[in-house]
Order: sequence, then structure tokens, then C-alpha cells
Amino acid sequence: MIAISSKIRMPSWDFAGIKASNGRYGIHEYPAMLHYLLVRELLKEFGEGKKVLFDPFCGSGVSLCEGIRAGKKAIGIDINPLALLIAKVRSCQLYAQIPIREIIQEAKLSQPDIPKVKNLEYWFKPQVIENLGKLRAVIKKYKGTEFYELLLVAFSQTVRSTSNNRKGEFKRYRIDEKKLKYYNPNVFEVFGMTLFDYMQRLKEDNIPNGILEVYRKDVRESFYLKDTVDIVITSPPYGDSKTTVAYEQFSSFSLEWLSGLNPFGDTCQRELKSLSLGSSKNMDLNTSFDFSPSLYKTILRLSQISEKRAKEVLNFFIDLYYACKNITHILSRKAVVCFVVGNRTVSGINIPMDDIVREIYESLGLVHRGTFIRKIHNKRMPLLNSPTNQAGLKSNTMHYEYIVVMEKE
Repeated sequence: MIAISSKIRMPSWDFAGIKASNGRYGIHEYPAMLHYLLVRELLKEFGEGKKVLFDPFCGSGVSLCEGIRAGKKAIGIDINPLALLIAKVRSCQLYAQIPIREIIQEAKLSQPDIPKVKNLEYWFKPQVIENLGKLRAVIKKYKGTEFYELLLVAFSQTVRSTSNNRKGEFKRYRIDEKKLKYYNPNVFEVFGMTLFDYMQRLKEDNIPNGILEVYRKDVRESFYLKDTVDIVITSPPYGDSKTTVAYEQFSSFSLEWLSGLNPFGDTCQRELKSLSLGSSKNMDLNTSFDFSPSLYKTILRLSQISEKRAKEVLNFFIDLYYACKNITHILSRKAVVCFVVGNRTVSGINIPMDDIVREIYESLGLVHRGTFIRKIHNKRMPLLNSPTNQAGLKSNTMHYEYIVVMEKE
């Protein structure tokens, strides 16, 4: 057990040279993933005797998978139906053999089923559109099979891999026109290789056949779970998709192509953005928020530079406060809450999210057990951003993660 003090630098949690996308976590690209080894360490340190793990911003399901691996019941919620689909597939067992060759052969002979996709011909080449439509038509026939959701995830990644979006980007940036002339992805080949890779990952990175529950919910709103929660391990959004991670942009192609197929439902980029933390209120800067002295000081400094940006940051943290409040309502006695956060920069002002999260939970009656600091090596995030959203002005994004650990007495 780690000796607890206020803030501790943890070099052993840096995991330099170890990809966050190893094993199951390489099933479908996803931005800013938690490192599975970090979750594993947190479970070792704080998870002993804890039976139910909860991730209120579950994303692609890293905490859920590790919870199941550790023999716990895992419950996750998210607003993004694509994230929930990926999380469920990553957390499952694969027993059936999937007829990859037969699926592809049938698709080649099928009539394409092409959903409504915004600016379709700008983002996809004509042959790619037709072949994705053919694959979609065949995948629909496998609804109800054990591996239907795995087919959907492989199809979603194929959509991303064969689009005209620059590879390695999580926001929408089209491939340069000169390169686009010579870009001719083979949809069926990409799908076959992707599906085979995912099948191998599920088999080789084996986890127990545990209990998983995933729900499409907004943590800002009151929600009910059948179980009380013993441990929370999560990484909430950092609150500024303009300069950090735009989850709704990352998901948009897949959400459109999966329309009507995803068991977790449909949504669009605009709706996802409207449900994100910071979107629900238009707070006045004179609003009382005595739950965090650090937030008060930060908003005061930021408002002297940009009132607009100060309001955006305040809106985000007011929403985060309500999310944390809802989380505390489902905690068991002695439950541990681990929030993995980053301290971003807005208009040149550092936002001390770790201190703000600690103060929020302290105001809700939890006790601080420590804040642990690790260097980020593997998170899929931009290295540089524009803290003022002005072209040419760049600053380093977050190089460290802060793991804020709280306990309910």
C-alpha cells in the first residue's frame, strides 16, 4: 500500500514504452484512453474487497475490462452509443467462429445499404461508399448472433480507416488533394483484416466471463443503479474539445454509418456536443460556487483575460459538480473514487482540475486520500494546442495526469 500524502509523483505509473492499446484495448481506435496498467495499479492499491466497479464516463471501457479482469462486477455509463458499443465488445468473451470469408463474399454480391451521411462524397470515395454499403447490408443479417456487435465494431473501424480523413487524426481533417488522387483503400480487405485482428485480441488477452452492465445515461442527471458502488475509476472529459479531444468529431463517421444498427441507439455530432459537460448551462460569472476555492480564483483570473472563456470553464465545472454529486449518491460506505484528470491551459491560465475535483468531493463529504501524478507517454492527444484558439499561438498540452483519490467515510 502506498503511503498517502497530499500529492505524490509516481514514476512507476508512467509505463514508458508500453502502449495503452495493447491486447483488447487495440479493438477500435479511441482518443485519450486511460492506460490499462494504471487502472490495474489503482485496483491493486484501492480495490481490495471492493465488489462493484463503476465508471461514469466509461468511454471505450478500459476500467470496465480491468474491473472484470480483477473479478469485480463492472458498470459503466456514457452519452456516446459508439463508446458503449466498443466498451461492450472489449469486455466480452468470444466463443463462436466468425465466417469472415463468407461475410465478405456475400457482401461483394449484395445491394448496398447506404445511410444518410453528411457530406458523404467529400469524406468517402465512390467505390468506398458502395462497398461500405454492401458490408452494412450483410452485417444487418447477423443481428441476434453472438458476434453481431463485434461485426459492428470492426465495421466502424473500417469506416474510419477507409474514409478520406487523415490517418492518426481524431478531428476531421481531409487528406491532402494530391495524396487523395492515389488513395484507394480496399474496404473488404480492411474489414477482413480488422475483424481477424479483433478476434485474435479477444482470444489472446483473455479475461474472466464476468458481469458487465453498460447504459446510455448522462451522469449530470439523476440515475438509479441496482447496486451500490464500491470503487469508481474514471477519466472525465477535460472540458475543451476546441483544443484537446473532440469525442463527438471522432465518433461522427461511425455514428452515421451505424445508424439503425447499434443496440445502444443513434445520435449525431450535434446532439453529442449538446450533452457534453459544460453544454447545459449559461452561467453568469457572478454565480455562487463556494464548493471550490481553486475554481473561484481561476475564474477570477480568467475573466480578466476573456469573459467568454471564463464562462465556458465555469459551465464545465458546474456540470462536473452535478456529475460528482450524483456519483456520491450511489457510493457504499468506504467506497473509493479515483478521478484521472489533466490540468489544461485556457487563454494562458492553468486550470488546476485536480485541486478543483478534490475540493468538489470534499464539499460533498468525501475525504482526500491523495493525488498521484504520472507522466503521459501514450495517451492519444494532440501534443500542441492553441490556448487562445488563435492561429499560430501554440502551447504544450498536458504532459501529466493527476489521479485524485477520495474516500467516502
